[in-house]
Amino acid sequence: MKTAYFPGCSLKTIDRAYDVSTRVIAKDLGMTLVEVEDYSCCGAGELKGEGVKSHFLPARNLAHLLHQGETEVMVSCNVCYHELSRTAYTFEVGGAVRDEIQNMLNEAGEPPLTEKPSVRNTLEYLVNVVGLDTIAQHVRVPLTGLRVAPYYGCLYHRPGKMLSSVQIAGEDTEHPHFMHDLLKTLGATVVSHPAETTCCGGKNLLSDGRTSGKLTGRILSKAKSSGADVLALMCPKCAGGLDALQPRAIDAVGEGAKLPVMYYTQLVGIAFGHRPEELYVGDMESDALSLIEQFLSQAEYSLPTH
Repeated sequence: MKTAYFPGCSLKTIDRAYDVSTRVIAKDLGMTLVEVEDYSCCGAGELKGEGVKSHFLPARNLAHLLHQGETEVMVSCNVCYHELSRTAYTFEVGGAVRDEIQNMLNEAGEPPLTEKPSVRNTLEYLVNVVGLDTIAQHVRVPLTGLRVAPYYGCLYHRPGKMLSSVQIAGEDTEHPHFMHDLLKTLGATVVSHPAETTCCGGKNLLSDGRTSGKLTGRILSKAKSSGADVLALMCPKCAGGLDALQPRAIDAVGEGAKLPVMYYTQLVGIAFGHRPEELYVGDMESDALSLIEQFLSQAEYSLPTH
C-alpha cells in the first residue's frame, strides 16, 4: 500500500525515534511510505500571529504533495498535522485568503495549490485505513501486563472542524479514543487519566521553563498516580517537555512526575516483535529502555528472527 508521508523536520533529527518506529511498523503492515518531495518545515505553529503569511510553509508542502501526484498524506507529528490541516481547511473555505495563498506560492516560484489535499494523522490512519484487525494479526509480543497511559496532547483533535481525524474518521473531540483502541489491540492495559488532552506547554518549552515544567509535571503525575508504567505520546513537541526535559517537571511538582515516556509507534513495534534498539527506544531520556527490557525479560513469548 503506497502512502504519501510527511515526516517534518524534528522527526529527522532529535525525534528520529518517532520517524524510525513509524517506518518500521509501516513496513510490517505492507505500507510503502513515499516522502513528500522537497518538503520543508511546517512552520511549527510559531507563525500564526503573521496572518496569511503563516499559511505559506504548510501550503508549499501541500502544493508539492499535489505536484508529485498525491492527494492524501499521512503525518505523524501533531504540530505538522495541525498546521497542514489548518491551511488545507482555509484553502477549502476560499475567499481572499485562498487567493493570497496562491499569490504567495506563485511569487516564490512554487507549484500551485490546486485542490484541498486530505491530511491524515498517522494514528487515525493506522486505526481506520490499515485497521485494528490487521494490526492484531501482526502482534507477536502482546503487551500483557504493561500499564500504558495514552497522551494525545491538544492539537490532535481540536478544532474538530478542520481535522480529518474528526471529519473523516469520527474521532471524539472531547474524549479521543483511537490510541486507547490501538493499545488495547496490542494487549496493553490502558490507563485512562484526566490529563490525556491537556496542553503540555510546548509553546513555552524554551521561553518559560517554569510554566512548561508545571504543565508537563501535571500530565506525568496524573498518569503515574492513575497507575501507569509508561506514558505513550504522539507529538515531538510534547516529547520535549515530557521526556527530554522531564527533570524540570520533577523539579516543579515532585517525584510523582517521574515516568518513562515512549512514542506509541515504539510500543507497536515492540508488540510486533522488534527489539528496542530497532525502534531507538534508547533515545528516550526518561529511562523507557530499562522499562521495556524488564518487560521483555518477564514476558512469555518467542521473539521472531528478523
